[in-house]
Amino acid sequence: MEKNISQQIQVLINQFNAKNFEHVISKAKVILKKNPEYLILYNLIGSSYQNIGRYEDAINFFKNGLKLEPRNLAIMNNLAMAHKNVLEYKTAEKLYLKIIELDSAYINAYINLGNLKRDLNQFNNAINLYEKASKITNKNPIVYYSLALAHQGLGNFDRACEYAEKTLDLNPNFTRADHLISQSRKYHTEDNHYKKMKSKINDIDIKDFEKIDLLFALAKAEEDIGNIKDSFNYFLQGNKLRKKIIKYNISEEIKLLQDIKDRFDQFKNDDLLKNQENNMIFILGMPRSGTSLVEQIVTSHSQVFGGGELPILSNIIKKNFINNNQLIKNEFSSIINDPSIISQMQIDYKNFISNFNHTEKYITDKAPLNYRWIGFIKIIFPNAKIIHCKREPKNNCLSMFKNLFEGGLNFTYDEMDLVKYYKKYEDLMSFWKKKYENTILEVRYESLINNNEKEVKKIIKFCNLEWEDGCLSFHKNKTPIKTMSTAQARQPIYKSSLNSFEKFKDYLKFIEQSL
Repeated sequence: MEKNISQQIQVLINQFNAKNFEHVISKAKVILKKNPEYLILYNLIGSSYQNIGRYEDAINFFKNGLKLEPRNLAIMNNLAMAHKNVLEYKTAEKLYLKIIELDSAYINAYINLGNLKRDLNQFNNAINLYEKASKITNKNPIVYYSLALAHQGLGNFDRACEYAEKTLDLNPNFTRADHLISQSRKYHTEDNHYKKMKSKINDIDIKDFEKIDLLFALAKAEEDIGNIKDSFNYFLQGNKLRKKIIKYNISEEIKLLQDIKDRFDQFKNDDLLKNQENNMIFILGMPRSGTSLVEQIVTSHSQVFGGGELPILSNIIKKNFINNNQLIKNEFSSIINDPSIISQMQIDYKNFISNFNHTEKYITDKAPLNYRWIGFIKIIFPNAKIIHCKREPKNNCLSMFKNLFEGGLNFTYDEMDLVKYYKKYEDLMSFWKKKYENTILEVRYESLINNNEKEVKKIIKFCNLEWEDGCLSFHKNKTPIKTMSTAQARQPIYKSSLNSFEKFKDYLKFIEQSL
């Protein structure tokens, strides 16, 4: 019997590694019912739930596993990750610290706690934890990649590249490090890293998901060098491969945007709690539209803390209003008009922000796709400042198409998807601006570049902040940046990005003709 269960568990492990998570959950539950003493089954089921985004279910199974073996570090680590995924950062941190207390050489706890600190913009704390991990072992590429990411976020680009190179020394196929290097430097034809990537792209041992990083990195390098045709070919290949892997269909996303518009079209905004004090500044728009630049400007002010791309608002909206990627329609009206539910949303948001321990009066939330939730923002935080970043459509779409994003922006990997989504975004933003007239500041990227001082003063005034000269020196701002815009936002204003589409217009005919 024992041998039979061991074989069944091995089959489940193979299925887990093949990412057949639903299958693992259903089969493992059957075995677990008859054999509740097998700890590995709790871990397998919990990890499978974690991988499909059902974090509460994951938490329950990890907790049940810990009841069997309270000092099991692997399950404790997975439980901490699940708590982090539902944005319960304090609970996750306590678990990571407990693991370190039980085993000071448990390297994953240092890495994961470092990642948590990085999410909270505590980059120096994160670096300290990664460095402790590197003292335990100098053979783990993830430790060096984490250090590279942290230094990149702080604008220490030379250090970031050094750590990324160390990552690649340990594992040449860790191509995320190649991509990180490409975002942190300007290439020329004799660049050693460029040559290494050129030879590596044809390596048969490189898997598709590793190849994607390399293709986007090479596209960036070729554009730096001036080889526009080669650059286009690389990022076209990268986009095609990425879309094939994610198996994305845009129709759900387009429907969601339309449903939001339809619901709010019927919603009367007379009852908004206008007298409520608020300290949130939402900076939103399409990705690559100047949101990072605007956040750097606003957070140059002494009274503003830079939150970066906060996940909390989307988390709240999805928990209360969305089911299976669809807006709930029948209960929408009753939820949105229930003061106790709205009050709980405010509490959930503020509880998350308390993780940052900031002393400044205001905090920015710079998640670009929050543009979808403007109607919700107006209900939950009626006096919040909303800054909408807008960029010339073709340049904006090109910038999205030639960049690789960490997640949630799956519409960017196909030219037709991108145009469809962009038009729907414009339609929804036009609706929000009409519905909430004169309460949303639109900042045009091109105006911000060409009339910098005038636009910066307009932004600061809109936020009801006293003028500070430091806001014009935003490129010296030390606020960490966790997006790929980190290099650009740390430079003085430059105009080379204003007409970048011109270089690629012969290759992106659909965008050229549709926008």
